Amino acid sequence: MVLKRTLWTMLLISFLLIVSAAWLWFTYFPTHWLTRVDFGIVKIDEHRVDAEISFGNPAGEAEAIALVHLKDGRDFFLNFGTEKVRRGTSSEYLRLFNGAWCIHSMQKGLFRAPLPFRNLNEFRIATEDGQVVTIQL
Repeated sequence: MVLKRTLWTMLLISFLLIVSAAWLWFTYFPTHWLTRVDFGIVKIDEHRVDAEISFGNPAGEAEAIALVHLKDGRDFFLNFGTEKVRRGTSSEYLRLFNGAWCIHSMQKGLFRAPLPFRNLNEFRIATEDGQVVTIQL
């Protein structure tokens, strides 16, 4: 009898933990997870450079946000809904094998207007050192 009660108690606790974890996952997942993609061109002063690009859809596909991590350590968040950009830091996210997990919501931060667009789906960003980073997706 005691063994049956203990088993049911363990099953109930396990079920509640699984439901709670699933609720947290589905609640926070869209605003924190970015999936790595293998398309896009990143240039610095018209010279192509290697970069990792990850996409997230916090509020649907029309509101996509991209994280661009340059090999020199600079990071940029691109907001396609507002067509604005902001600098990122490596302390804002964790790079994982197939994407990145943002510590805070990827929508947080001060987004500003980039340089004028020249092409469709292109962000041009002026950096502090006078370079222009062009990201075309």
